[in-house]
Amino acid sequence: MKFFSRLSIQSKLMLMLLAVSIASILVISYVGYTSGKEVILDNIHGQITELRNSRARQVQSYFNYVKNHAITLAEDPTVIEAMKSFTDSFNQLENEEVTTSMTSEIWLFYEKYFIPRLQINVDGNPTISRYFPEDKISRYLQYYYLVKNPYDLENKKLLDMAKDGSEYSKIHQKFNSFFRSITTRFDYNNLFLVDSETGNIVYSVHKDTGFATSLKSGHYSNSGAADLFETLQNNRERGAFDVIDFRAFRPSYGQPVAFIGSPIFQKSNLIGILLLQLPVDEINRIMTGNFQWKKDGLGKTGETILVGSDYFMRSQSRFLVEKPEQYFKELEKQNISERTIERIKANNSPILLQKITTNSIKKALDGEEGLDILDDYRGVPSLVAYAPLKLADSLDWMILSKIYVSEAFEPIQIFGKRVLVTSAILVPIVTIFSLVLSRRLVMPIYRLISGAKK
Repeated sequence: MKFFSRLSIQSKLMLMLLAVSIASILVISYVGYTSGKEVILDNIHGQITELRNSRARQVQSYFNYVKNHAITLAEDPTVIEAMKSFTDSFNQLENEEVTTSMTSEIWLFYEKYFIPRLQINVDGNPTISRYFPEDKISRYLQYYYLVKNPYDLENKKLLDMAKDGSEYSKIHQKFNSFFRSITTRFDYNNLFLVDSETGNIVYSVHKDTGFATSLKSGHYSNSGAADLFETLQNNRERGAFDVIDFRAFRPSYGQPVAFIGSPIFQKSNLIGILLLQLPVDEINRIMTGNFQWKKDGLGKTGETILVGSDYFMRSQSRFLVEKPEQYFKELEKQNISERTIERIKANNSPILLQKITTNSIKKALDGEEGLDILDDYRGVPSLVAYAPLKLADSLDWMILSKIYVSEAFEPIQIFGKRVLVTSAILVPIVTIFSLVLSRRLVMPIYRLISGAKK
């Protein structure tokens, strides 16, 4: 106070003006930063939540679409005719001869093509005898449609008619192009027609080691396809539908496969089951925005993923696609086994291989929906919008959209720096202005005082 009392009138006035001006600048800056931060934060929260909701709607819409398509196909007269014709001609093959030479060639096919690819995705050492078809009809059809098929492994479906002269092959020639067209146009990986009584796969578009085997008693009777077959076989209601979650399917070399299905009726009689193998690629396309994360406003680190009730991923990881080397290094840091990492590399996918047990997934599994700052599956603090996603009675998934906190809050940091820089620029300008203004205000007073003294 003594110091302030000794100051001249000009100095006191200058300090008062300066203090008022700086205080005003700080208050305005604080209010502007706080309100601006809230607006930006609301926009970020709204964007990440809306993206989660949008992706959830797209996935639900896709499953509703394939559900209706499966039911419609099962009621199509052509499909009903094909189901009946394939079943009858399939059973007629019981009298066909399967020679020792044919059996040996099938064995060599399994040894050369099937087992080596299967070993990539399964633990242990799978043996041929574990998967070799025991039934005569299975061996007969696999010989002509797998072993003697002139097309490569990925294009066995192009063979319309085997050169065996059987009634079955005539039926196959009649319907194969029709079913192949369905899988191509609607992007299904495969289509099965299954005898409702025996569980025999009497027809499939893509020919693999599951073709002509039984889902009821064969080597694949413990598969997801077999479980779905049993469910629909027991249902026996026209227009029924069900879906089975992704599980490793040995005929597809142990890769993750999901199936949807619907029963096929001829009048009031259940004659078969239609199974459609869902494409992983279509779900990935939806979840990744066709791999256009930045265009969806997810910046450099944002992504939307699906997780099953077993905590394993059901969709592709952005970091595996864009930064695979960094992705695998982080997996190693998380003590994920070398075998699992090898399988992720081989399949270029973490589906059913990478487990996520973060708090956001646990909350979604408990039926909660929310937005929070939590560690993601790579251990990085992220802004996460999570929610449960129920697609069918037997299909409970979780969906979450996330982006690194460092990137999500970057606009706030930039805004804060701009406010700080602006304030830093204004303070010296106001200081100079206060000096000039105080001098102009005080000079007339000094003149009056000087004149009075004279």
